[in-house]
Amino acid sequence: MNEGNYTVTFAVPHNLTNGDDTELSILGYDDFGSMYEFELTDGSTRSVGKQLVADIVPIDG
Repeated sequence: MNEGNYTVTFAVPHNLTNGDDTELSILGYDDFGSMYEFELTDGSTRSVGKQLVADIVPIDG
């Protein structure tokens, strides 16, 4: 798993972003080919198809 703090930008608003937002803060992610698995800030994980993700960038801390 890529661990650290990241911001995921979705191509369009996603149900994980609580409404019309396209950005989501995550604690880490795994790349499984056609999908990402995100570790969310509440400790849970969610899988998302890569076609829905525009970018994943580390948060400078």
